[in-house]
Amino acid sequence: MNKLKKILVVEDDITSGILIKRILLKAGYSVVVVHKGVDALRHLEFEEYNAVLTDWMMPNMDGIELIRNIRSSIRPIPLIIMITALVSDEARYYALESGADDYIAKPFDSEEVLACLEQNLIKYYDKRAKEIDLVEFDATKSIPTFVGVFFAASTGGPVILQDIFKSISPKLNAAYYIVQHGPPWIIDTLANKFQKYTQLKVSVARHNDVSKPGNIYFAAGNKHLRVEPGSFLLNLDEGPKENFTRPSADPLFRSGAEAFGKYAIAVVLTGMGRDGTQGAVQIASVNGRVIVQDPETATASSMPKSVLESNINCIVVHPEQLSRVLVENIIELNSELQQNI
Repeated sequence: MNKLKKILVVEDDITSGILIKRILLKAGYSVVVVHKGVDALRHLEFEEYNAVLTDWMMPNMDGIELIRNIRSSIRPIPLIIMITALVSDEARYYALESGADDYIAKPFDSEEVLACLEQNLIKYYDKRAKEIDLVEFDATKSIPTFVGVFFAASTGGPVILQDIFKSISPKLNAAYYIVQHGPPWIIDTLANKFQKYTQLKVSVARHNDVSKPGNIYFAAGNKHLRVEPGSFLLNLDEGPKENFTRPSADPLFRSGAEAFGKYAIAVVLTGMGRDGTQGAVQIASVNGRVIVQDPETATASSMPKSVLESNINCIVVHPEQLSRVLVENIIELNSELQQNI
């Protein structure tokens, strides 16, 4: 990692600001320190920074408000790390849900700050590279015979998913692939529970199974799920975590873009973090469709908000309308698909 990165430090405590600046300068970073959130936004509007390290408790505009402003108005969005004396699990959750990429508790040491920054910059630029390297779909080589629908869900997701699938007919020519964040035992329990509420066949995905329409496939616990183009085989692997989680929706969505092209639908539901955003960008890049739960209705809003902040074309839907809107889009795509097979 090239250390010549520009870092913006936002800290109203002068002593803390000086300390962080010294740590970063010694490590070879270029550093600017400001003491107000408003001043940070002004800097970001006129100059690109690789990362922002911000305090939480600041007058006028606190760190949470600053993070939300950065994610809504600054492009490209820099890496954002919260540094704060608020050390409870609730505070950490709230900071990450509000859009921070990571969280450092005060008091800290120099090794902790540098390790957190370095590791997150590596992940950040790897993600940026994947976003730039968009999937190219060869429609003449691998036209699917059914529509692929890909879900990303986290906190609050099971209830929304259950409501969606209650009224979906197995006669619709579509297969459904779900990443629901949670430990392995939850996934097995969900699959068994879902079968009671839907006419579709529900299972936890198994490696090398052929995906078929009329089926719901849950990504297995602690394994990424992908769909192979052409064969539509399910591929499970224990590759590196993405967005701090495995399974992650992004690798599933990317595979959906490659396997189904314009006949892929991404559905991003309630959840903390930004899983699904990069994959939704991929699906949109091949003219697939992206449906997003209205963030105002989400138990945790950052996942759907993140997709909206990517500025791709999205259909924003209230949970009560998700099933209807999804069915309408599947029918439209199947009508087009039948003309091209």
